[in-house]
Amino acid sequence: MKKDHVEIPKPSSKFQKVNCNECGELQVVYSHASTQVACNSCGNAIAEATGSKAKINGKVSGSAE
Repeated sequence: MKKDHVEIPKPSSKFQKVNCNECGELQVVYSHASTQVACNSCGNAIAEATGSKAKINGKVSGSAE
């Protein structure tokens, strides 16, 4: 049986470009990060794990895809 009408679901997670609130450094962060992500230059927490989607503590400037 052909299943041409069945679409493949797209994932809800993605990589995002995030600017740090403290120094403005641009960093790529996974939207469902399971650990705390720190800024490479100042060490400020950019993303915190919550169990599902990560809490982003910066300005999201778009998708990295």
